[in-house]
Amino acid sequence: MSQYARLKVFSILYGVIYTGAFLYSETCQCAWFRYYPVLGTFSRHPLPLAEAGLPINWYSWLLIGFLGAAVGAVATPSKLAERIPHSWVWGVAAATLVVIMVYERRWFY
Repeated sequence: MSQYARLKVFSILYGVIYTGAFLYSETCQCAWFRYYPVLGTFSRHPLPLAEAGLPINWYSWLLIGFLGAAVGAVATPSKLAERIPHSWVWGVAAATLVVIMVYERRWFY
């Protein structure tokens, strides 16, 4: 098996899963956990805004993306992983970047 075959699968899945977690969390206001920098603590449940300040969900998205991509990379058969062209990795990365930028343009217009 190619040295980088599983890394290609991981890279593709990470971008897709991270973007999905980001969009899902933005629409339903839910995350696995949140970090509250004012308190300097992580919490699985939302805390009152006046007491805890705004939460950061980014760490949750990173963990969801990592775990999902790791499981997917390990579960993907070797022959399928080797057949994935390198251009797909760059294409999926560019596509996920465009999706997030289009979604986030609401902050700039």
